[in-house]
Amino acid sequence: MTRVSRQRRRGVSLIEVMVAVVVLAVAVLGVLNYQYHATRRTILAKDELTATRTARLLLEDWKSHGGDAHYDPTLLEMGILPTGVADRYLVRVNDLPLYATLQWRDVEEDTDAGVTLREIRVLLQWRRDRSVGTMKATDPDFAMTTYVRRDQSGG
Repeated sequence: MTRVSRQRRRGVSLIEVMVAVVVLAVAVLGVLNYQYHATRRTILAKDELTATRTARLLLEDWKSHGGDAHYDPTLLEMGILPTGVADRYLVRVNDLPLYATLQWRDVEEDTDAGVTLREIRVLLQWRRDRSVGTMKATDPDFAMTTYVRRDQSGG
């Protein structure tokens, strides 16, 4: 009778190594995808914050002028440029070119008191690629609205 000795196998098989590589590759791709999208969302959030602050600045200054229909933000001397289109301006803040459109409408008028309630609105648009040019339907925008009494501040 001969004895067959069995050797104990040690190590991992090729199949086990390939499965581990596939699992690791999927995990790495997931992390890279998450990092990419998180970076894009961070940039968009910063752009939206810039637009919010710019809209607030323009609205506060416009409101201090009583919501004047002929308000000109270029008089702020902060680099706001006319675009050649009525009530549309270009301003660059934090290397983000923003197109600002000023809109107003009289909401209510009290002829006895001589007071008019005016809605003033700033619409800011910017290109997703942060360049100057024509807006696309998919480009982000931000609008801010407030109200002013037309007898306020000499308006």
